[in-house]
Amino acid sequence: MGQPKAWLEFGGRPLLTILVERMLAVFPEALVVSAPGQELPETPARVVYDESPGEGPVAGLVVGLREVTRPLAFVSSCDTPFLSAELAQHLVSRAGGFDVVVPEWEGRLHPLHAVYRATVQPLLADQLSQGRRRPVDLFERVRRLVVPEPELREVDPDGRSFLNMNTPEDYAAARELWEREGPGTEVPG
Repeated sequence: MGQPKAWLEFGGRPLLTILVERMLAVFPEALVVSAPGQELPETPARVVYDESPGEGPVAGLVVGLREVTRPLAFVSSCDTPFLSAELAQHLVSRAGGFDVVVPEWEGRLHPLHAVYRATVQPLLADQLSQGRRRPVDLFERVRRLVVPEPELREVDPDGRSFLNMNTPEDYAAARELWEREGPGTEVPG
């Protein structure tokens, strides 16, 4: 990307701040896992630090799930400007009896847009110690629910929640969409 994604600006505000506020509108707690020494925009989230920087998303999940105070955690990366609070709530509502609830959009699982039960943290720590850094490696070892695209479309018809940014071109396209159509973030009442 060429710059920290947490600081990418949408509507004059840093993306991380927007996402945390959006999730706090529907969840009682927000936690951000940060690389040590990483400067973050001001946010009402509790910030914890990755103990294995450079080891990928499983390392962040290990720390985050150890630190949450609730049995379930909705997990997201900080590069999804159209993340839907309603979709996050829907995924959490489907977690009864499952350790992981993961959406499948356009034939692909989205483990960084999923719900994890805090009790899977030791399994992820073990996985990380074995050098297995892909979140999906956990899925065969736990009770998981894959939420299919038709069900997701009932909440997020265009799948905007799954739009993420990995290049400056992605960022420019997302800002254009934001300016043209708005953030698309209906918060349920």
